[in-house]
Amino acid sequence: MRQSRMGKALIMVAGAAGLWLMSGGVAGAEPGVPARAASYINPDTDLAATSNPDVDPGSECGSPDRVDLQVVGTTNVHVDACLFTSEAPRDADESDVDAPASFQSLGVGFITACPDPDNAGAKTSKLRDTNSDGRNDLCTQSGYQMKTGMDGNEEYHARMNSTTPGGQVVLFCHDPDADGCSMNEC
Repeated sequence: MRQSRMGKALIMVAGAAGLWLMSGGVAGAEPGVPARAASYINPDTDLAATSNPDVDPGSECGSPDRVDLQVVGTTNVHVDACLFTSEAPRDADESDVDAPASFQSLGVGFITACPDPDNAGAKTSKLRDTNSDGRNDLCTQSGYQMKTGMDGNEEYHARMNSTTPGGQVVLFCHDPDADGCSMNEC
């Protein structure tokens, strides 16, 4: 099966796992309220252990690479995201609003990590299995990452994996109720 998404071809073959990201508009267009979500696969060019050469090295919120082909069992595919107000430029690379958000995994894969946005601070994260299939499929975060001296501040982060050949779709959305994303929100 061959599909073209976001200007990049993806070929699904047995023994491989495909990852697609979806994010988009959210309710609200008032100043200071999230109006748009953007997600991307982080190429991790500066981390040899998790470097992802299949992903555009310039992938970020303003210029996202949203399709990836991985060997089954690859751990820690980094998916990062931003929330923007209606005032943010379309090519912005950091969130301009700090609000609750979620990553939702559909298909063969699962979420392996849902980092706390500020370690021991007031912000929280929660990783859970919403459909009781033994795989974590929802990562909720109360706000974007803000850690002193860390890369990736003013973004949201999650890690994906798949141990089964096939496709995985990851949704990202503004989620004030922490109940997950739907295809209608992306």
